Amino acid sequence: MASRPVSDPIRQRYTRFVADTLKQRIPTVLKTAEAGFDAATVERLKGISRVIEADGAMVIDLRGWPFKGWEQLPARMNGKRPSQTPFFDFEYWMYFRILSAVRFGETRTDPFRSVKHRDLEKHIAWADEALTKITDLKGGLNLSLDANAHDLSQVSKPGKTYDIGRELLDIDAANLTRLNIIADNFGGEFVADLVLAIIAAEAGVEVVVHVKQLPIFVSDTTADDVTILLDRVSSSGVFGKRLLEAVRRGLIRFASNPFWSAPEFLDRLPVEELGTGERVLTVLKGDLNFRRAIGDVTVDVETPFEKLLLLPSAPLLSLRSIKSYCVAGVTAWPQGVSKTDFPMDGSIVAVQRIPTRATASVGSSSDTAPLLPRVRRWLRRKA
Repeated sequence: MASRPVSDPIRQRYTRFVADTLKQRIPTVLKTAEAGFDAATVERLKGISRVIEADGAMVIDLRGWPFKGWEQLPARMNGKRPSQTPFFDFEYWMYFRILSAVRFGETRTDPFRSVKHRDLEKHIAWADEALTKITDLKGGLNLSLDANAHDLSQVSKPGKTYDIGRELLDIDAANLTRLNIIADNFGGEFVADLVLAIIAAEAGVEVVVHVKQLPIFVSDTTADDVTILLDRVSSSGVFGKRLLEAVRRGLIRFASNPFWSAPEFLDRLPVEELGTGERVLTVLKGDLNFRRAIGDVTVDVETPFEKLLLLPSAPLLSLRSIKSYCVAGVTAWPQGVSKTDFPMDGSIVAVQRIPTRATASVGSSSDTAPLLPRVRRWLRRKA
């Protein structure tokens, strides 16, 4: 992957992550995508592996690609090799190739569907129990944070847990009029996000949950995943009853803007979808979304956000477990943990307020996201 003009220990943090990911995680991701497909599709997926292993030239051909926000990626990377490309662009190239191999644009078949939905009933039962214990917004935010510790594409589970900024979750719902949740992983994490949404909605806060159109990064929550979850929950359980009631009453809404799946940074975030004002809280879930928020930089972990070249076009509350090289804005790093050779397995759990910059762009290449059409159809079917 392309090198970065930073000091050696910090650059090594980036190269170490990339090397480990290429060796361990990516072969697993590509193998997972093969499940249930015919021989021709599997062969196309294996072709992706061959390009990566050979450090071959990469190409993105957007002809017939119906999804917005990808238009700039070919110019950034066509003809380059994985070793010459920022890891951010490489990842999006790989998932584009996976979706192209399974003909997602035509069939809408999620290549990661089986692994994402495997334990859904167990997660729903867990949410029933969680809702008997979580009674306020602070508790819901902590639950949502802790649920980000492990996603379905990780090779190893977190070790010891280190906290950064958890005190920032002491927020009173009475001070909010709207909560945006920009979702990350499906399964246990998304169910935890919905527990947070239920608590906020029942406290009188408008809640909008933003999910992806495309099934990328293995476990990302999509509009189709939301429909499947709503079909699976039962109104006899605590979680199902309260969730379905909040959705029917319009207290919880789901939106799926093309931007959330696009290879763009959050300085292009569609602010019109989030609302404005001091009483709006936008929760940004996960490591990739954090990377998008600050331009995927590799800098000293204590570098103030205000010194970065790129910031999001709206203020964000980032909830993530650290699973990559991208860290900034930390003033109280965990004691005894290296600032350059830290674990990237989700052991470090971080809450950070990411500011916007007064001169940040408020434009967007995406359209305003409607309510999910399939959720509307589901509501009509259940009525």
